[in-house]
Amino acid sequence: MPLGRVLVPAALAVAVAFVAGLLVAGAWRNEGSGATDPSATGYRRGQAYACEVRREDGELRAGHSPTREMLLDINSTGFDVVETQCLLREHGIDPGAADGLYSERTKEAVKRFQKERRLVVDGIVGPNTWRELRR
Repeated sequence: MPLGRVLVPAALAVAVAFVAGLLVAGAWRNEGSGATDPSATGYRRGQAYACEVRREDGELRAGHSPTREMLLDINSTGFDVVETQCLLREHGIDPGAADGLYSERTKEAVKRFQKERRLVVDGIVGPNTWRELRR
């Protein structure tokens, strides 16, 4: 049996399976908000969210994300960013709108917060910055 008669149908089957997987997963709907489909989380890019910060189990929480670990930097989007923006505002630093878009303005606000808290001033929200934001 010639190799072409085996490889062509196999390649075609792989391509069809791949496209079917994309269709089933709905990959075409991801609007550039990272790995998560925004319709699955409820996050809508560019929408402003309310900041209702309260103390819960000894930590500040705005109700958008419980994370203490997520790394955030320029071009991050989603509810983790909204949470950061709300907590920055609660600490007296204006990050701009609580819209879930980690912009230059949000990064500069994070740097001011890090400097005030004597953290490494890199503008990246990581575990140490989260710990301080939640105090």
